Amino acid sequence: MGLLRASVSVPESTGVPYTVVALTGEVDATNSEELHGVLESVVLQLLRLLVVDLSGLTFMDSTGLRMLLRSSRELDQQGGVLALAAPQVPVARVLQLTRADQLIPVYATVTDAIAEA
Repeated sequence: MGLLRASVSVPESTGVPYTVVALTGEVDATNSEELHGVLESVVLQLLRLLVVDLSGLTFMDSTGLRMLLRSSRELDQQGGVLALAAPQVPVARVLQLTRADQLIPVYATVTDAIAEA
């Protein structure tokens, strides 16, 4: 059973306003709905940019990936962008193998994701 922690921050910005959701732990079938709840509450704020910081996430299965794709699609429909930042190797591998990295932009750091927006 995976343990997931999520923190949401809205840093002050002189450019495009953005929100960062930092994930730590693991996302799997036991907690993917929890992830969806966090992401959905942020997406409902009609953001232009949502950056999901994956640097603290050590594992993600297909259910976690599905929640990221769902949130990306919902944000896209509102004219916003979901970007992923700093995935660790196991998570980056899931994104590459499923080609999700071609659907959701992936950046080396949160700073890079914000700069590209």
